[in-house]
Amino acid sequence: MRLTRLNYILTAVAFISFFLPPVSAEAQVLTDIKVIHATIGPEQFDSRLKPILHELKSVFKYTSYKLLKEQRFDLNFNQEGRVSLPGNRTLLILPSATGGNRIGYHITIQKSNHLIFQTQVLLKNNSSITIGGPELDSGALLINISGALK
Repeated sequence: MRLTRLNYILTAVAFISFFLPPVSAEAQVLTDIKVIHATIGPEQFDSRLKPILHELKSVFKYTSYKLLKEQRFDLNFNQEGRVSLPGNRTLLILPSATGGNRIGYHITIQKSNHLIFQTQVLLKNNSSITIGGPELDSGALLINISGALK
């Protein structure tokens, strides 16, 4: 009896997963990168950062945030996007399929083709995260990454 019930459950799971839309390698990810210069000093906020201002204030200790660059990509999974950063640095971002409602990103920052930072993040679809980057002019670079499956 237990074996028959297990067969029914496995058959149902296989049937349901057959009709769920998989995240294919050809799917695209709309990826938006904001490069932010954060400093401590007089309180100033770039109005273009208003949608993420609460996140910045709650996570980081800085008092001034200026948007240096914003770049948008339509990337396939395992297709690399490149963003030039101040200080002869380059941000490389690579989305990877994770299934479900999540997007994985492999993030690398290089300077003169030498690795200086590397991490991986997992985002819910249509969400964002801000990570701290290298020092810059008495402050730091922050990288805000948002992703949406297309």
